[in-house]
Amino acid sequence: MKPWFIPTLGAILCWGAWAFLPKLSAQYISDGSAIVYQGLGGAIVASLIFLHLRDGLETHPGGIIAVIAGMLNFLGVLFYIKAVSKGSVAIVSTLSALYPLVVIVLGLVVLQETLTLKQMIGIGFALVAIAESGAVAVGHAARTPIALIAT
Repeated sequence: MKPWFIPTLGAILCWGAWAFLPKLSAQYISDGSAIVYQGLGGAIVASLIFLHLRDGLETHPGGIIAVIAGMLNFLGVLFYIKAVSKGSVAIVSTLSALYPLVVIVLGLVVLQETLTLKQMIGIGFALVAIAESGAVAVGHAARTPIALIAT
């Protein structure tokens, strides 16, 4: 088993639960309050990790990149909370799951990563699955990739 596989499953489970919980909190609190509470939750986890750093917090320009990533993450969470408080969690979570397109393009362009044919096919299937379920969720099943291929 690849060393990245178990942490990937952990991310899927955590993000899956995370993507659902804002719909519940939106029934009781505002979007702004929800993002603040999520920030507090993140701060608790970050504090626990900080306490277990053997060599302390590293100081390097890469830290600035991590801060920017955290800011973008929270902005994304805020947009997600706003969307899920107004719409179906099934639709919003499915459509927001298209973010890997941005990651793939940045990986190819900025990091000059390469993809094997097998990886491209796998990514293609995943993107078709996301697009398919998103289109069905918003009532455009006739325009889904599978429907277009089948006609």
